[in-house]
Amino acid sequence: MESRQEETKRRMARRTKKTLTVLCIAAAVVIAAACGTIYRKLAQNVQQWEYSEQTVQQGTLTNGVTESGTVEFGITSQIYDLDVSTDDDSDEEDDEEDENYLRVENVYVSVGQRVQEGDKVYRFTQDSIDSVRKALTYERTEAQIALATAQTAYEIGVLEAELSRDETLLDTSLAQTSYDTVIARLSNDLAAKNLEIQQLLKDIYKLQCDLTQEEYLEEKADVSEAYEDALEGVENAADDYVTNRVDAAQAFQSARESYEQFFSQFDESNQQIQDKIDEVYEIEAEIVYKQQLLEKELLAAQQDLKTSTVSGEIADVKYQSSLTGYENALSKAQRELEEAAQKLDAFDKFVRDGTVCAAGSGIVTEIGYEEGDYLMNTGTLIAFAKADEMTVSVDVSQEDVVMLKVGDTVELRMSAYEGETYRGIIKSITTTATSRNSATISYPVVISIQGDTSGLYSGMTADVTFVTEEAENVSYVLRKAVVEENGKSQLYIKSGESYVLTPVTTGWNNGKYIEVKDGINAGDRYYIRTQIQEGDADEE
Repeated sequence: MESRQEETKRRMARRTKKTLTVLCIAAAVVIAAACGTIYRKLAQNVQQWEYSEQTVQQGTLTNGVTESGTVEFGITSQIYDLDVSTDDDSDEEDDEEDENYLRVENVYVSVGQRVQEGDKVYRFTQDSIDSVRKALTYERTEAQIALATAQTAYEIGVLEAELSRDETLLDTSLAQTSYDTVIARLSNDLAAKNLEIQQLLKDIYKLQCDLTQEEYLEEKADVSEAYEDALEGVENAADDYVTNRVDAAQAFQSARESYEQFFSQFDESNQQIQDKIDEVYEIEAEIVYKQQLLEKELLAAQQDLKTSTVSGEIADVKYQSSLTGYENALSKAQRELEEAAQKLDAFDKFVRDGTVCAAGSGIVTEIGYEEGDYLMNTGTLIAFAKADEMTVSVDVSQEDVVMLKVGDTVELRMSAYEGETYRGIIKSITTTATSRNSATISYPVVISIQGDTSGLYSGMTADVTFVTEEAENVSYVLRKAVVEENGKSQLYIKSGESYVLTPVTTGWNNGKYIEVKDGINAGDRYYIRTQIQEGDADEE
């Protein structure tokens, strides 16, 4: 019993020993693995550096705003707008109307095809060309005949109108002469009567002056005094001697004769004055009559003159109206001839040898007519997208658009052609804002793509860079190559087998490149240091 227990203990001891041995081996393996991992980690932390060579660039350094847009084609359309209709078209039967229009015989292009300027597009049937040309030529001939007829009618009509007007104007001239004669005659009569009155007034004035002169008044006083003295002498001599009475009577007789003679002349002068005054009154009455007669004759003469003047004005209006009518008819005939000639000339220039060619190069987007069609109405012959009229439309924010102007140069990069740069020019800036959301206001800007655009297609995505700042003829390096330490800018320069940090003076940058003002020159080599790990290098 004891031996079994001991045996059991020995077995258990052996099992425990084996377990411990296995555990020790396992622990050793784990420790070895851990040590390997730690070693590999330490090896990975060993740093190495790689230096990529770059060259200092010289040129224009720009800074700007980049927006994305879509390439759009400029569509050019060749329009058929010839007027080949004639006045005879309305008289044609419906089944014959097509004979006066061009008919398409062949179409040489199709939608989507790329054409070059001068490529054939259409050809018309010779019969339709001859028919239209014949109709247009006939219309021009008729217009020439109509112009000659209108010219003859104009010349004859102008002569007749001039004769009629001249006759009426002559009557008007005679009426004016008659009126002037009446005025002259009546004015002369009145002038003569006024002269008579003036002469009579002068005579009256002279007679009145004679009667009031001092010598005349003295003579009158003397005669009167002598007469009174003689009369008194006769009265006083009545009682005297006979001789005295006789002398007194003789003296009185002489004084009385002188007195009577003087006053007889005085009365005669007064009578002359009165007669002349009466004559003045008579002439004034005659003048009044003459004036009434003058007014009457003047009214009649004025009426005749007015009638003649109105007739003259009417005649001139009729002449001008007739002249205008003939001129309008002549102008209309000339215009119709010019239009007919222009229609024929435009037709010949369009048709030429019966073939229509493309007026530019591009991709055909529309064909207006098919074989057998008649060109009866204005329409598009062909439309094509011109490569040299490609544009890109982008929206620019209100903060950036104020720095742009039409004519500015921009840079374009196509998503389909990575690394290639196109040049563009701002074609238009729309002043009406667009708002994609309440916080963003932008303005549409259209850019014309310059240079070779044969590899571009409508709908391509383009990144447009608007230059807002630039420095010309400067040296510049990649901004990521500049090492900033203690406020100083440095570049790695190779010296022998080593790479040494060299101080440089920098200017402004556009995010990718930075201006270098001093410390290195255009064309010099500089290096960008990149950190790599040995473990990564081994794995590679």
